[in-house]
Amino acid sequence: MKKDLHTLEDFIANIHKLGYYLIEYSGVKVPCLLVESSLFETVMKVSYGKSNLIDTNLNIFDDGSHVFVNLNVNFLKSNLDFDFLLYANETIDFFESLAASGMLGIAPHETSGSNVFFVQLPKKEAAERALDLIRSKLK
Repeated sequence: MKKDLHTLEDFIANIHKLGYYLIEYSGVKVPCLLVESSLFETVMKVSYGKSNLIDTNLNIFDDGSHVFVNLNVNFLKSNLDFDFLLYANETIDFFESLAASGMLGIAPHETSGSNVFFVQLPKKEAAERALDLIRSKLK
């Protein structure tokens, strides 16, 4: 995500364009971000067979009617650090599933569920608080 966002147009231009879907995992819906194949391959190469320490942060931006959430995924034992900007007005189900499951999936956009890298959120309560804040701003 471009770091210097100043206008509504800047935010809209930087929304994560590949989208997401909800996947059923152990009886709960988990949000799964779709990414470029090369990004997914990088995540798998860095992570496969290794213990991972992954931090996630949700930064919420709003102007009174539009709510954007920057989801940062940081692989602490490597130099991988990704930002995904979501338009919460249209993706509330993503944040509801994130808060309920405490998990995030990452998958290449060319597939639909066959290759998914799952991240367990280190702070599920933070996702729950973020959902409450997002809902309050969408009213």
